[in-house]
Amino acid sequence: MQVCFGCAFSSSIWFLFASRVWSNPPLDIHSAAAWISFPRASSSPQFRCIIKLIFQSTIYLIWKERNMRIICSRSSSAQMICAAVDRQVRDRLLSIKASPQVQPSLLQCCFSCTRPP
Repeated sequence: MQVCFGCAFSSSIWFLFASRVWSNPPLDIHSAAAWISFPRASSSPQFRCIIKLIFQSTIYLIWKERNMRIICSRSSSAQMICAAVDRQVRDRLLSIKASPQVQPSLLQCCFSCTRPP
């Protein structure tokens, strides 16, 4: 049985987003979860929140795609899943009210800490 990020399809989606943040991202789900959970003095709370959101959105949308393939016999391309992850992350960050005490906003932080593909 393949685990999340264990096949080429899911690992390519994860790698696209994770490589924007990390130069050498972990490619298996357990290593990625451990890396995300380990607090680092060099990363801000906003950065950790964004990483967790990317991780959560990627896993959810890959799981949703898996179910669509099994239950409905329909599939989407990796590009479509990537667009959905990007949209979900941006929508979630837009829904969080900016705090005057915490600057920059999470969305601004996301744009500043990610590299374009």
